[in-house]
Amino acid sequence: GLVVATTGNGTVHHALEAALADAAASGCAVLRATRCLAGAIVEPTPAAPGALLASASLTPQQARVELIVRLLAARAAASR
Repeated sequence: GLVVATTGNGTVHHALEAALADAAASGCAVLRATRCLAGAIVEPTPAAPGALLASASLTPQQARVELIVRLLAARAAASR
């Protein structure tokens, strides 16, 4: 999985966003986090094509732990 440390409300350069969308489409978990100390990432609308998951107001370090937990939970659910 990938955690992307973004600026402001979670936006990234369009070229990076396209690469991340490709990674997500190929099965890689991608989670956006903000480097800003205050505020949170704006969630994309569910209908947005290639929408990347957001970590709300978690720091990139906290988002890494969140992604690990999500991946472990998905792995445990798949093994049942």
